[in-house]
Amino acid sequence: MFIRQSAGVALLLASLPISAFAQTTKVFIDQDTSGPGGTDSISIAMLLKAPNVEVVGIGVVAGDAWLDQALYHTLKIAEVCGKPGVPIAAGASEPLLQNGESMKMRHALWGPKPGDGWYGNWGDRVAPPGTLPPAPGGPPGIKPVAKHAAELLIEMARNYPGELVVYTAGPMTNVALAVKLAPDIVSKIKKVYSMGGSIFVNEKFNFWWDAEAAAIHMRTDWNEKELTPIDVCHKTRMRRELVDAIAKAETPLARYIKEAYASDDEERFTFMWDELAAAAIIDPGIITRTEELYVDVDWSWGPNYGKTVWFRAEQGGPWWAKKTWRVQTDIDVERFEKLYLELMTRP
Repeated sequence: MFIRQSAGVALLLASLPISAFAQTTKVFIDQDTSGPGGTDSISIAMLLKAPNVEVVGIGVVAGDAWLDQALYHTLKIAEVCGKPGVPIAAGASEPLLQNGESMKMRHALWGPKPGDGWYGNWGDRVAPPGTLPPAPGGPPGIKPVAKHAAELLIEMARNYPGELVVYTAGPMTNVALAVKLAPDIVSKIKKVYSMGGSIFVNEKFNFWWDAEAAAIHMRTDWNEKELTPIDVCHKTRMRRELVDAIAKAETPLARYIKEAYASDDEERFTFMWDELAAAAIIDPGIITRTEELYVDVDWSWGPNYGKTVWFRAEQGGPWWAKKTWRVQTDIDVERFEKLYLELMTRP
């Protein structure tokens, strides 16, 4: 089943300021923050800067970076955005069951990871643990809270029952731990937005890094659940023109972005995966089409480890499925980029 806004409704919503879309939404972010800049850090910045979002906590997980690097860049982006009071907690440094060695064994037995060849903190494009890539403006001056990210999520779900929205844009290890430690939070969380998996394109990273955790998350009976798969992210692109437009603002965040994207490194100017998932929370009208699918993850230790498994709603779900995921399939690119520029240049 596809859901599309009418042209009249879309035109009306496009004319409204961000603050008009909804009352303030309380959001918990879970992210594997690499940096400086890039899809992880900037998606956090979008949610921190949105006037209709209150970020009540941020959990950090390894994945795109080692845990110490991810925490460093999360603290820095919160500081740059003028949000030093948001509690930030370090979480899982490894998957629930697998690790870098098991990844190398799968690689040796069945060949390279499908998709873009991104191995995150287990690959040769990420500095070793303990090596902190410098952030624009120097190291962060704020500190994390003294608890695990899963504990922080549990605390916020219980503090804001029926209100909290959870945004996951990295591996789902922290979320899976929270669900197993405190099953009562599932009914308390209003909605989850997740970035990961794929429907028709090659599977990528977030499900693959910890497929066991991803399967727990995807099978959890959340009240509402929306997925930003790799497929729809291919409709976006970070561009030099966007950076140049932001740089004119001369705010701390604009200066951060200008420096983070100073080089023409191709990896800097790629699809805006996590930014799109964040935008869907801030302005749902950016998503113009969705499909209801049952979504699972292959967590068998073999060549398909981390592969997205999905079924159309009319086919009927697998035995464990109670609800479908609302899977995003199309977007208003112009509206998305307008929102992105507005948020990145807010004083």
